[in-house]
Amino acid sequence: MPATLNRLISLVWIPLLSLLLAAGLSLTPLFERLDALSLDTQARLVAQPHYFKDAIVIDIDDASLRELQAYFGAWPYRRDTYAKLIDFLGEQGAHVIVMDLVFADAREGDAQLRAALGRGRNVVLAATAYSEPDSNAHSQAAMAGLTWPVPAGLPSREWPGLQLPLPAFTQPAPDYARIGIASVLADSDGVLRHLPLFHRLGNQTLPSLPLAAHFMDSAPPPIAINPDGTTRIGALNLPTDRHGAIRLNFPRNRNSVLTISFADVARALLGVPGQQLSNDLFRGKTVFVGSTALFADRVLTPVGEMMGVHVLAIAHQSLAENLIITPNDWRWTGALMLIALAPSLLLLRRQSFSVRVLARDSLAAVLLIYAAHLALLYWHMQETSLLLPLLLLGIANLLAAAQVVRLRHDAQEAEIHDLVNDDPQTRLPNRQAALKLLAEAIEQAQARGNTLAVLIISLNNFRIIRSALGHGAGDQMVIEAAQRLRTYASNKDIIARLGEDEFLVAHRLTAGDATDDGHDYANLILGSFTRPYDLFKLELHASANVGISLFPANGQDVTTLLKQADSALRSAKVQGRNTCRSFTEDMGLGDVAQLLLENQLRQALTRDELLLHYQPQIDMASQRIVAVEALVRWKHPVHGLLAPDRFIPAAEHSELFAPLGEWVLRAACRQMRAWQHAGLTHIERVAVNLSAQQFDQPDLPALVASVLQETQLGAQHLELEITESMAMRNPERSITVLRDLLAMGITLALDDFGTGYSSLSYLKLLPVTRIKIDRSFVSNVENDPHDAEICAATIDLAHKLGLTVTAEGIETPGQFAYLRGLACNEAQGYLICRPLPADQVEQFEPAGMAVAG
Repeated sequence: MPATLNRLISLVWIPLLSLLLAAGLSLTPLFERLDALSLDTQARLVAQPHYFKDAIVIDIDDASLRELQAYFGAWPYRRDTYAKLIDFLGEQGAHVIVMDLVFADAREGDAQLRAALGRGRNVVLAATAYSEPDSNAHSQAAMAGLTWPVPAGLPSREWPGLQLPLPAFTQPAPDYARIGIASVLADSDGVLRHLPLFHRLGNQTLPSLPLAAHFMDSAPPPIAINPDGTTRIGALNLPTDRHGAIRLNFPRNRNSVLTISFADVARALLGVPGQQLSNDLFRGKTVFVGSTALFADRVLTPVGEMMGVHVLAIAHQSLAENLIITPNDWRWTGALMLIALAPSLLLLRRQSFSVRVLARDSLAAVLLIYAAHLALLYWHMQETSLLLPLLLLGIANLLAAAQVVRLRHDAQEAEIHDLVNDDPQTRLPNRQAALKLLAEAIEQAQARGNTLAVLIISLNNFRIIRSALGHGAGDQMVIEAAQRLRTYASNKDIIARLGEDEFLVAHRLTAGDATDDGHDYANLILGSFTRPYDLFKLELHASANVGISLFPANGQDVTTLLKQADSALRSAKVQGRNTCRSFTEDMGLGDVAQLLLENQLRQALTRDELLLHYQPQIDMASQRIVAVEALVRWKHPVHGLLAPDRFIPAAEHSELFAPLGEWVLRAACRQMRAWQHAGLTHIERVAVNLSAQQFDQPDLPALVASVLQETQLGAQHLELEITESMAMRNPERSITVLRDLLAMGITLALDDFGTGYSSLSYLKLLPVTRIKIDRSFVSNVENDPHDAEICAATIDLAHKLGLTVTAEGIETPGQFAYLRGLACNEAQGYLICRPLPADQVEQFEPAGMAVAG
């Protein structure tokens, strides 16, 4: 039950917390403004061009005022001017005339205008709303007979005051004109998006100017609130928001309503010859008369700035053609929010946690949300919040990413713990964990007064089996050996893997038995290793040796006990296979020193104590440096700089040659690349000697390719040197490996040529590019005619085979002169230069060789 509950919590806490945070942020003014701007952007994107044919705007613009001043006087015009306009439009067959002009004070010509209103009986007059009470505004009593009957609770915009047209036009309530509120009030951010349908002063309600124009032909229509929240006005079902306003779906083209200058209409009205208008221009249309001159209403809409009269005309046509955006419905927005939560929920259901997968799913969710939002807006004119689901998606993604990071961190910590403490093949504690466990065992033994036997077990024939059958066989062997140790060792014993073929067992000896030195226990373990191993359907035998040290007799700390057990193991190996020995103080000091050297060499690889010196190789003709040979040195913390002959045997004995050779290869390539960056392009290549263990590695070409890629060194700048004896041990395999290396572009050299047992039949097949004459022949070319002839024959043979020749160990000018006379290509030796540190190679300039003619 707790696991199920935890799983449920892990699935729901992200969506629940995301919803709470997104809901909280959505209530802030900044979010509301950004969400509105986002909807404006999408509305512009999906806006369609509309050409409303049933409405026309007569624009009293600045040009008309200037042109018509001689006829109608200065602005504002006398009321009889509008009377003439109404009569003219009536004669032209206008269906409804909407006067977006304020007739708030008595002027000359009011009687003519009232008479024109009575003749036309199709005029809608504009009233204005005041945001502050105004003593000049008409009282509620003045609205009697002008208001529309609306149901209780109908959402409408409430105003403190209204400015009605003149009482001469509205009192008593006329049957020849309608009154509508001309309201183009923008939202709080200055953008006009909504048009209130009704405006309320106290308990009396007036329609908006576009709505009054729409129902000019009939009495005020019946009004009701539909169950779905929409407002029914006559035959119209309008989606209104909580304020009773409709959201206008502005067309893409701001000239969607035909606009004609008042000057053009006036010329036709005045009978100016040649200025007649088309008979069908106004017939059957709703004509909006308004001013765009100075001080006229200019409003900012989602599709740009518009004049107030144009907004009213567009609103009127939008009502007629039902081009209204439906207010936000929580069900549609909820569906988009569900899409937003999908990536985090899907991620938590997977077994693996990937930020890349989360990003991919989130991008898909963003595209789906955006496409759905645009589709609803385009095809259904349905408003939905785009910002809210995207905000929810962002919050959920951040929480999910944090969850992924936390889970990955936990998994990595567990993996790191396993990597740090467990051997990946045997699942036994590794060397680092063994040291901690052994230290704890020593503390417990010391506290209880017990004796602790520390056994180091080494498998015999491990390297032979691995070399013959491959690494898979070697891995299977150590896995089975670990299983045998688990079987025969006590549950309280510490069992660990120290190295490739070495295991550690810490065994608490019987209390009070002074004769128990761990030999019986060791022999029991040795007996388990005498049974054959079934490796790849082969029955193979591999014995073991055991070295024993005792706590507290041979040491009282981890380092000492392991060192003494390792010394005892070395002694057991010398004594023979399948033997065990306990540490004694009289073990050879030389053996102990060798063991110490091996241990120190293992640490030298990790402590950056190794370095390379480079011996230059010069072109004998030009006497210019063309290459260097990398030679390893050990900067010993006690004994100083050690030459290879001091530690290479220890490396061979301890199987450190492979990691040591890999280090040399990588360091040489890295240094060569550094010289290239420093501009030492005359050094064409760096030569690295391969050991027999390296050459026998099955993945040697892959390792070399990996090092070249890591160091960014071109293959043509690396030369690998192998010996004759190394190549001739398995000529067929050697040829295959060398061809793979040569195909990569690497230069191959046959080192110490002439000292091995080479067969010329195989030599001609070895894909090498260079032969290095051994120093044993070079040193006697001046005194021994046989060595001189060997060198001459070797150089001649190499040139006939298309190979270059490098002579090693040149120490005298006579040797240099003789070999140059034989057309030897390159030279290397103390005469030219001893091995140098890398920084001195950069300043090295070969001195001219003192040679005879």
